[in-house]
Amino acid sequence: MTSTGVEVSAAGFSYQHADRPAPAISGLDLHIAPGEKVLLAGASGAGKSTLLHALAGVLHDDDADSTGQLLIDGNPPAEARGRAGLMQQDPESQVVLSRIGDDVAFSCENMAVDPEEIPSRVQQALAAVGLDHLPLDHPSSQLSGGQKQRLALAGILAMQPGLLLLDEPTANLDPEGTLQVRDAVVDAVTTTGSSLVVVEHRLSTWVDHVDTLVVLEPGGGVRHRVPAADFHTDQHLRAELTAAGLWVDADTAPVAADLLPADTGENQLLTARGLAVHRQSPKKSWRRGHSVQPVLSGVDMSLRSGTAVGITGRNGAGKSTLLLTLGGLLQAHAGELTAGSELKGERGAQLPDSPYLWRSADLTSRIGTVFQEPEHQFVRSTVSEELRLSAVQARIPGTRDPLFTEDEVTARVEHLLRRLRLEHLAEANPFTLSGGEKRRLSVGTALAAGPQVLMLDEPTFGQDAHTFAELIGLLGDHLRSGGTVLAVTHDESFLAALNAQRFDLTPTPSAASVLENRVPIGTRPTNNDAKNRRDSGTPLLSAVRDTSWLGRRGPLAKLIALFFITLALIATIDPVSAAVVAVVCFLLLPIADIRLLVFLRRIWIFAVASLVAVWGAAIAAEESGRVLLDLGVTTVSTGSLEMGVSLGARAFAIVLPSVLIFSTTDPTDLADSLAQQLKLPARFVLGALAAMRLLGLMAEHWTTLGHARRARGLGSRFFSQAFGLLVQAIRIATRLAVTMESRGFGAGKRSWARPARFTGADGLVVLGGLLIAAGATALAMTLGTWNLVWQS
Repeated sequence: MTSTGVEVSAAGFSYQHADRPAPAISGLDLHIAPGEKVLLAGASGAGKSTLLHALAGVLHDDDADSTGQLLIDGNPPAEARGRAGLMQQDPESQVVLSRIGDDVAFSCENMAVDPEEIPSRVQQALAAVGLDHLPLDHPSSQLSGGQKQRLALAGILAMQPGLLLLDEPTANLDPEGTLQVRDAVVDAVTTTGSSLVVVEHRLSTWVDHVDTLVVLEPGGGVRHRVPAADFHTDQHLRAELTAAGLWVDADTAPVAADLLPADTGENQLLTARGLAVHRQSPKKSWRRGHSVQPVLSGVDMSLRSGTAVGITGRNGAGKSTLLLTLGGLLQAHAGELTAGSELKGERGAQLPDSPYLWRSADLTSRIGTVFQEPEHQFVRSTVSEELRLSAVQARIPGTRDPLFTEDEVTARVEHLLRRLRLEHLAEANPFTLSGGEKRRLSVGTALAAGPQVLMLDEPTFGQDAHTFAELIGLLGDHLRSGGTVLAVTHDESFLAALNAQRFDLTPTPSAASVLENRVPIGTRPTNNDAKNRRDSGTPLLSAVRDTSWLGRRGPLAKLIALFFITLALIATIDPVSAAVVAVVCFLLLPIADIRLLVFLRRIWIFAVASLVAVWGAAIAAEESGRVLLDLGVTTVSTGSLEMGVSLGARAFAIVLPSVLIFSTTDPTDLADSLAQQLKLPARFVLGALAAMRLLGLMAEHWTTLGHARRARGLGSRFFSQAFGLLVQAIRIATRLAVTMESRGFGAGKRSWARPARFTGADGLVVLGGLLIAAGATALAMTLGTWNLVWQS
């Protein structure tokens, strides 16, 4: 096969971020031949991620300082959009669309791949990363962090770029997934001839599968460029890599033996019996027609003082959800979670058994939680202030008295800065840190409050061997002092270093049952899939495909029908035409497969608003006819009340068909229709589609931010949480834009995986909308109530 790999050349390339005093990269001279596979290594802060972003052409900081030359096939990276595919560290911001099949197809569309070829590319890419057991319509929001990482890689593999740029691609994956993803990447670049640059701290995972090892000098250029085979034979190189904090051996790190705690715990701090967990509340809501089903059930476990426990299992098994439930941040769906007297403390004996019922101040000094996304728990503008806040918020169990004096707070902050290797970043904004630095800071914010139980979600992600050792040292100190560590992890080195007990979870859904629900790219679901819909119906513009008769019709036809009905309503102010439309909408519920109660839950707020409009118009309109109510400053007459009823009915009737239409319209199909049939710009349409997913993601982040602030002892503070959400929205939107650009978005002409077509059934929808509009108008005219609003 002819090589499709790109050539990379750098000559004196330097890049300095606007908010940093020193350059991330300086004087870089590098050449990568077409099809060459490179493992990029270097100590934390050596500029590895910056170089990947530069090669992808997505460094857009106008205030940054960049000199020298960096070229891909002789062109600046920004002018070679689509030739390089970038996988970033953060899994959350790498998902563009709301369903996994659409998300993988997105990159193929941007590269103008033949629509006939896209389905096979999508299936092959998902199979390569181990996600082919999920239906293509599976909501991307329901994936775990590791699964989102796999999905991001699938999107890059499907576009078949000339250069794959992977930043810690296996960091969130279970051991089986790590090998599967690595082999998928190696097979892809071998088959296509693509060039590869992969960044990893654990060199042994990749070094036998690449051609070249490149080691960057922190803040400088290339320190070493050697054949990958030298990694095993050059002892001087291995010693140098070890000194730089890189993982030279597969599962070992420089951790002193005296940091390993003995399993001597006796007292039970937390006990779970028959525990069932889910991210959503177990209670029914007016927004849901039923209670959600737990993702994990029948959990029995206990935590003892002075012990470490690792929750392990495949991605998507429910590990993080279990951790948050044990940490008192999520309500259990079933079973019991009981805190022992030692965890409650002598002055906290009156606390409820379940930590979920504790005040945030009682929780933070007993159970410290480190989230999978470190940024969720950052609330201050500097690193030192983040650590100080946790120590200041800590309270003596059962009281409102500070746990530490001011001097003790200062000492704890200085100690943690030193142990976490963050002293030089004490005044830096937490959000500007590297991924590994953020992870260490998040652990420090939990430790600063002095909790007895420390719960961590993937604590070693992005850590080199040195910072790993420092982290183990901190946790070892915590254990020897009688504390407990519970961690969700795939890191065998972490478990071994802490002599941790293993609590293994296995996902329960069978692949066979899920495969039955697969819907191929390029088709719409059939009525046979209706059994899979929730009793509450398909949410408005959601990732859940609607399988009703109306749901399978084209968006353009429904929009045209909606236009006819709306035009008929806004042309007149009368209650008859509005009543006709309202009655017809309720009669059409069966073809939309929407239950009456579900429909009423969706429109009740509009009904209330319409009643308010009736009253407002009745008291504001001119008096005519008989006076029904004299309020002194105004009156309500038969004429003004009739006007109010007409206006309110019209407003309510306009909403009903819109709710009906958008309850049965798939957002991706709508975007396809707007771009292909109405010829709206693809950048606008797809940007709006990504924004819709971002809005749904922000609702999830709002909940998570609330959990994080509760874990830090801040309780419910709306404005602080709102500001945190704003920061998250800006940062995720920025990273999402980078993801879209790195998958070829805006590179030029594109194709569409799902061609939008107008069918005979779509014609029936348009005809139906026209008949409803005509019938409502005709009846109003017959009864003499029709009133053209724009006549003079």
